[in-house]
Amino acid sequence: MSEVRSSPIEEGMTLGYGYAEKHRDDRPSLRRIVRAHSVPEVTANVDQAAIAADGIADPVAFWSGFAHGVGRYLLEERHVLLDSD
Repeated sequence: MSEVRSSPIEEGMTLGYGYAEKHRDDRPSLRRIVRAHSVPEVTANVDQAAIAADGIADPVAFWSGFAHGVGRYLLEERHVLLDSD
């Protein structure tokens, strides 16, 4: 039976969401990740020790997914805060 692997963008989204959960107190960096337009812009705002992106087949897709995962976390957090008022 063969193992089904996630696409680089899906892997990035999952890791980005988890990264944002762990770094939720660093909102400025998380916002810069979400607003980034290139891989270097994303990675400049990520603690490289927290993410092992070695061997990623498509770094652009991975880091795009990562930024989207961070964005999803921030959006969900905002909804939680708005709903609690």
